[in-house]
Amino acid sequence: MLPGFASGIRVGGIRALSISGTPVTTATEDSAYAGFTAVASGGTLPYTYSLVGLWPPGITVNSGSGAVSGTPTTPGTYASLSVRVTDGVAATADLAAFTITVAVSGATSQAMTPSAYVNSNGPRQSMLPGTFINEA
Repeated sequence: MLPGFASGIRVGGIRALSISGTPVTTATEDSAYAGFTAVASGGTLPYTYSLVGLWPPGITVNSGSGAVSGTPTTPGTYASLSVRVTDGVAATADLAAFTITVAVSGATSQAMTPSAYVNSNGPRQSMLPGTFINEA
């Protein structure tokens, strides 16, 4: 190989379009996804990136840079995902399929009824402003 030339399949003098990247396969609901960037090479500029498959809601790809990021909002297992690059002459290449698992957030919410109160010494205030529960 001559110095300064990259290896790869060439079609009509142009290296075939390819895509690479290392997906982060775990995430947590309502927390920023660590993300990754898909990188295209070969083909004909410009490149446009898109998501393939049913991704977790809240995760997107920057169509110009290939950066995958966001905050997933729904826990679950999302299989057969990929990132596709399309070049300037409509050739495409996809990352190998992978799965992302979104865990349930550690934060919990509790429903409280207006009459609930905390057991303590002294008057107990209900959840209704300005009202007290008389236990005497």
